[in-house]
Amino acid sequence: MILETVEYEDEIFWAGITELFNSSHMGKDALVKLASEREEDIYAIQFLDSSLIVGVGHLLSAAQNAVNAWRGGYMLTRGLDAEVLVYASAQRQISRAIQNLGIHDGLQSIALIVIGGDKKAVRDVITKTVNNVGEEIKTAFVPDRERLERIMHHYGVNEKEVKALTDSDEVELWAEALSKCVVSRVSIVALDT
Repeated sequence: MILETVEYEDEIFWAGITELFNSSHMGKDALVKLASEREEDIYAIQFLDSSLIVGVGHLLSAAQNAVNAWRGGYMLTRGLDAEVLVYASAQRQISRAIQNLGIHDGLQSIALIVIGGDKKAVRDVITKTVNNVGEEIKTAFVPDRERLERIMHHYGVNEKEVKALTDSDEVELWAEALSKCVVSRVSIVALDT
């Protein structure tokens, strides 16, 4: 679990991010129900298909951009949780965002983002979710060549862009460079509003 702050002007929010192994085999309906059971001081609980998530920075950027849109009054959706999905998918249309990163039955690993006003409340929601869904994957969003190529294709990142940020062929460094490219795609959604 990663807990980071996201800020809007003088307000501070907490974003909790993790990847879960869906050992309880929860389907879409059960996950949606779980996400809807929000506690006080929790503003968003969003599950995502983790197969197109390049790393924690990708989701932290989506959380920050979603909070900016929410507090800035320019959301594309009706709720902060859906706004996180829109930004994480780098799509302006919620239907395409759901198609690309939305949860569905049969997912083995699931990304989770929780945004709240209190660090302990965010941590508690993640702990509760882990107890319901399955254990946290120790190293979230582990890169491998196949996954990185799939992410590059999905977000329209070409090899030249990645090589502008790293000349290494090491998978971890390649993933770090790709993450920066994807974060730029996520942020472009905000610029288009």
